[in-house]
Amino acid sequence: MSHKGEITMFDPQQALMDLMDRGGLFGEDERREIASLIPIREAKRGELLMKEGEIYSRCYFVLKGLVRQFYEMEGEEKTTAFFSENQAVASFTHYTMQKPSDHYLACVEDSILVVGEFDVEPLMFEKYPALEKLTRIMMGEDMAKTQERLSAFVTSSPEKRYLDFLETRPELVQRVPLHQIASYLGITPESLSRIRKRLMKSE
Repeated sequence: MSHKGEITMFDPQQALMDLMDRGGLFGEDERREIASLIPIREAKRGELLMKEGEIYSRCYFVLKGLVRQFYEMEGEEKTTAFFSENQAVASFTHYTMQKPSDHYLACVEDSILVVGEFDVEPLMFEKYPALEKLTRIMMGEDMAKTQERLSAFVTSSPEKRYLDFLETRPELVQRVPLHQIASYLGITPESLSRIRKRLMKSE
């Protein structure tokens, strides 16, 4: 399934309404009303959504596309996360505390994103309490998955990390450059190539 060239075929308002259908927290009219109020934006491949040092005044949610989080360390980019469809793009600590970012966010693909505004969010939550409940549920799920990934990362060999990546995020293998996958796994591109060749021979 291709993820490029499909932006014009995609209905972001409907995707947002489908997202809010989780758990039956909203009625049809309320979902439609909220979807009409929440900003949705298109971002091009390579576009930076956040730079190191900027204040997290916005958070994002991926309706379509792919966003990468990375740090600049000694002149190199260190990838630490990929956010694809139906995932929130935010450092909740930086966002809620309005701390300057220590990382970058960049679009790996042309993307369609829900935009959360720090100044507007409290007003939306006050008007639509179920929206705050849904947001907290999703934040809790994301934090639990992040903790699981970090625990697995520090206790796994590079090959096991790659196998886990193939199992949990198989769609990203065709969407992300191999050098970024290697960075995400904490290994060099050369090491990743050796691992891939070894696994192919064992099949």
